[in-house]
Amino acid sequence: MQISRFRSIWGVDPGANLEKWKEWFPCLKRLGYSGVEVDILVLNPEHDFVLLRDICDHLDLKISVVIFSSLPQSQGLRSTGLNADIHLQRYREQLQLAAQLRPVKINAQDGQDSWAPDESVKFYKGTLQIDSELGLSGVVCHETHRSRSLCNPYVTEYILEQVPDLRITADLSHWMLVCERILDVRDDDRAVLAKVIPHVHHIHARIGTTQSSQCPDPTNPVFREERQCFERLWQWVIKERFEQDGDNVHITFVPEYGPFPYHPYGSQKFYGAVADDEGARLQAFFEEIGGKLTPA
Repeated sequence: MQISRFRSIWGVDPGANLEKWKEWFPCLKRLGYSGVEVDILVLNPEHDFVLLRDICDHLDLKISVVIFSSLPQSQGLRSTGLNADIHLQRYREQLQLAAQLRPVKINAQDGQDSWAPDESVKFYKGTLQIDSELGLSGVVCHETHRSRSLCNPYVTEYILEQVPDLRITADLSHWMLVCERILDVRDDDRAVLAKVIPHVHHIHARIGTTQSSQCPDPTNPVFREERQCFERLWQWVIKERFEQDGDNVHITFVPEYGPFPYHPYGSQKFYGAVADDEGARLQAFFEEIGGKLTPA
C-alpha cells in the first residue's frame, strides 16, 4: 500500500515568481510530504505553471490540483442561472489547464447545492465524458463540499446511484457540519456511507465538528468524539480501497486546515502547524492501518 501526503497551499502567498513557495517547498519535503495540492485560481497559467512544475520536479514532489466549475463562495456571490451545461463548459476549461501540471489527482469542487438532483446527475455524467475525451479518466475526484452538488450524504447517494463511475474526494468535515451530528452512529447514516465510501479515491483529512468545519486542535480531548468518528471513517475508506485495489492501492490525503474563517479566531495554534502536525499523525495512523491489511 502506498500512502501519499499532500500539503494544501491554501492561505500561503506564492510570492513573485513563486519565490515564497520555492523557499517553502523544501521544508514540506523534509516534513515528509509527497506533494502539494494547488488551487488553480491562484496561478497564472502562462507564467506560473512552468515554474511550479520545475520546482516540484527538482524536489520530487507530486502535484494535485483543485479546480472549480464555478467560482467558490470565497470569491463572492455565485452568479444566477448557472446550469449543468455552463458548469460543464468551465469544468472542461479548468481541466485542460490542470492537465498541463501533470497532476496525480485533480480535486473538483463542482456543481451547486441549489440544483435539482437530476441536474447534478446530468452534470456528473458530463464530467465523465469530458474526462475521457481529455485522457483524464480516473484522475478527477469530486469533493463533498458545502454549496456544491455533493453537499450532503443523501443527495450524494442519489447521484452515485445514477453515476456509479464517479470518484469522490471525501471532505467529511462538511457533511458533519451540514448534518449537525456525528456521522457514523445512526444506522441510516451508516447505510448511506456504505454506499458512498466505495467511491472515495482522495481524502481531505480535516476534522470538523457538528458546528464548525474545522476544529482548532484535533488532539485536544474536547474533540475526542469527533476525532474518533473521523478516524473510523478514514479507516473504512482505506479498507474499502484495499478490498478494491489490493496491493496496488494508493491512498492520497491532504491535512487540509485553512486560515480564518475556517480556523477559529483566537486559536492558540496556527492553522499551518495544525496541518503539519495532523499530517504526520495521520500518516502514521494510515500506515498502521495499511500494515494490518497488507499480506505478510
